[in-house]
Amino acid sequence: MEQSFTSFEKNKIKYYLAALAVCFIVGLGYTWSVVQTPFITRLHAEDKVATVALCYTVTVLCSTMSPTLLGHFTRKLSVRQMIILGGILFGCGYIGCSFITNLPMLFLFYALGTGIGTGLCYPTMMGYAASVLPERPGLASGLMAGIYGGSAMIWNPVLAGLLEKNYTFAFNLTGMICLVVLIACGLILRPVPEGYVDFKKSQIAGKSSASASAQKARPVRHVPDKNRGEMVRTGMFYVAAVAFAFGLTSGMMVLSQVSPMMQASYGVTVAAAAGYASLMSLMSMLGRILWGTVTDKTDKYVTLCIICAIPVVTMGILATRPGMTAAIVCMSLTILSYGGFGGTITPITADLFGAKYITENYGVMYLMFGIAGLIGPRLAVSMKNGGDYSRAYLVACVLAAISLAAAILVRHKVKAESSG
Repeated sequence: MEQSFTSFEKNKIKYYLAALAVCFIVGLGYTWSVVQTPFITRLHAEDKVATVALCYTVTVLCSTMSPTLLGHFTRKLSVRQMIILGGILFGCGYIGCSFITNLPMLFLFYALGTGIGTGLCYPTMMGYAASVLPERPGLASGLMAGIYGGSAMIWNPVLAGLLEKNYTFAFNLTGMICLVVLIACGLILRPVPEGYVDFKKSQIAGKSSASASAQKARPVRHVPDKNRGEMVRTGMFYVAAVAFAFGLTSGMMVLSQVSPMMQASYGVTVAAAAGYASLMSLMSMLGRILWGTVTDKTDKYVTLCIICAIPVVTMGILATRPGMTAAIVCMSLTILSYGGFGGTITPITADLFGAKYITENYGVMYLMFGIAGLIGPRLAVSMKNGGDYSRAYLVACVLAAISLAAAILVRHKVKAESSG
């Protein structure tokens, strides 16, 4: 058994880099703001902008819900098969967009194709990352989430330039790149040997056994591995789900609405608002890497409480309608904490329910992003009063407070189990 561990150990950086490449490719999903107008022009849908925009909502739902809805089927697939299947759907989705002539085709190729493709690839890689590098699960998942969320900063100008020259060529080329890279990465990946995570943890525990104080500060928890069905039958799952979903809501609201918020509330230009949107994307990426790394150095549940607490403060301040500088700072901190969830959900899910089934369990937890994506943007749109978003901020503050209470409860239960 240890021989297979040694062989995997020699190549795990290669596997991790392939997983990063997968996340970079599927990060194309964050380029919707670039492709929406070309879609409208292509379909002559100037009078159906709301319907075209709905396509993105359906895409997000497909990506976040497909791991759960298809869980029974995907459980039978290896990591390699998941990425190849997801890559085919994702790449063919973009190629199909080059041929669209009506709205149903747009929803079929973009929403279903790229959405389900993302849902098969990204959650799989997040769970895989924590298993490949169990000695640094926070950094591994944080960097993975950061690449996924931040790749749009590269894809946006590239795709915009291609679309400006030729719509059909842009989507055909993009789709072919996605197909080739994702299938190639799928062929490189190898499954994590059973028992490898526990093996690495025992190594880490052995190295630190000489330090009695370290042992005292970090009591060992023996958590039975639970699969998806067993996980959702525990009370801990629902408490953690509330912490994640409501904690993400404020960030989803700001990330999706920062441009209209800044224009309506502070009268900034469209160009300036786009600059603030780019700033928020950067903060999201930095937050995923920063907080993921922090979880490896400190108590991950303290980190969870901190990133849940930040939007309680920032949303509360924004509800008072502060000046523009204070608003930008509050929004940036909100997105920094939002990114933190991307870097901490994986290690926390593995710690709560075991590492053996982390890929399928993360797929269920990933649904919390979809729930927050439904609540956050709708909250801002439905509760604004002209340029005044104070009521939306206030409700977001309350939801963040509920998230913090749930996070504290999770930490309390984990501490009780550790001391017991």
